[in-house]
Amino acid sequence: VDFHEKPNAEPFLDVNSMNIEAMFLRKTRDMNRRKLLGAPRVFAPVDEQWLHNGRVVRELSHRVLSRNIAQSNVVIMSPDFETAHIVADRHSTDLHNIYPAKIAIEQGHTTHLLPTSTNFSAGWSDDSKDDESISASIGWVLLAYFATFSTIPEPFSNSVDYIFAPSRMHVWLNQTTITYIVFPVKAKATIHLSSIFENHENASDMISKKQIDITGLTATETLLNSKYKLQLLASSHYFDRDDDRGGDEEGYYYGPNALFKSVNEVHRFLYERASHILQIEADNIVDRFLPNDEDIRFEEDDILEVNFHSLLFATQGLDLAIPSRSSYVDVGKHKRCNSDNGVRLKRCDPKLDPRALGDDIKMEC
Repeated sequence: VDFHEKPNAEPFLDVNSMNIEAMFLRKTRDMNRRKLLGAPRVFAPVDEQWLHNGRVVRELSHRVLSRNIAQSNVVIMSPDFETAHIVADRHSTDLHNIYPAKIAIEQGHTTHLLPTSTNFSAGWSDDSKDDESISASIGWVLLAYFATFSTIPEPFSNSVDYIFAPSRMHVWLNQTTITYIVFPVKAKATIHLSSIFENHENASDMISKKQIDITGLTATETLLNSKYKLQLLASSHYFDRDDDRGGDEEGYYYGPNALFKSVNEVHRFLYERASHILQIEADNIVDRFLPNDEDIRFEEDDILEVNFHSLLFATQGLDLAIPSRSSYVDVGKHKRCNSDNGVRLKRCDPKLDPRALGDDIKMEC
């Protein structure tokens, strides 16, 4: 910068030089912001469809829909289905992204493919035929499987709470014997990125301004009111028991077949899982950027968002959503446990397999 000296004039910075400094600072803040937004996450992003294609659902489909069980009706609801359609031919060439639908058709069950707009209490008919409403005449449904995520771009899909609204579901639940029901629930947690960089006394305060949206509580209430038992079938994220404890606090553990007896328990499950994921992601971001003391210029829509998905299993009987591992083992060749006056000396597991003789079969890990 050239200074033209004048009598009694003090040196000054040219305005353009100040603008350059401000522009450099703003550009640096924007670069830091982009670097933060593009930082790797701890968890890979997942959606509901991951669960529908997962190993737990595949195992459930083969176990429940095997033709060792009598031929029955299977109801599959998905936004991928535009209209109601009934498939009664095991050789049907229809392809479906919902794995239970594929197995049900292969096993020869009468499979009802329904869009999410279906009002169960009003009944439905096969849109490819001139039939009357048939829902009341089904009688027994082996499996009713619900999906709300579509693999088709920009589909129309109702939420699971809309589908299970009492006015749309209560009559059908009371008139139909349904052995198993599987339905999705989810929680979305969001927080503005600027909030996690504020000064906090405790790590948990970092996400104190979070917002959590939960889907599935109406569906839960509808099924509980109809005397169904709800169990945990599958989750997008899993944490060991030690991860759920703080200090001496016992914490809540949500392992396979975890039983939910109330709407509040399902709410707590979804709220805690989404909060846990958000906390881990927030810690990861702060660990990456706060030690470097980098200046970041946030914008209004700079939001950290995480999603937690789960499938719940409903039944009116005593069936487990996920069988004990002993039900997969041929216990006929296993040795009895060593015991001393009836006290087991080695690890033994309870079994469901009727081939076991007594409760003293040793099973290798």
